[in-house]
Amino acid sequence: MSDKLVKTLESKVGDLIDLSTELKLENQALKKRLTDLQHEKRELLERQRKSGDYIERSISRLKALESNQ
Repeated sequence: MSDKLVKTLESKVGDLIDLSTELKLENQALKKRLTDLQHEKRELLERQRKSGDYIERSISRLKALESNQ
């Protein structure tokens, strides 16, 4: 192989290594973001459930008060 071809291949391999490293870091960041969003979703669903329970209890108490009058 000619020196020019070797240099070109070395450069392209270096570029691929750099890209691979960049993609690995991006993938790790995306996985962390996904984990964070899944955690946030679970918290929001729990808050929604608790709010629904609170509303149902409030409605029941209002109905009870209304029927006592």
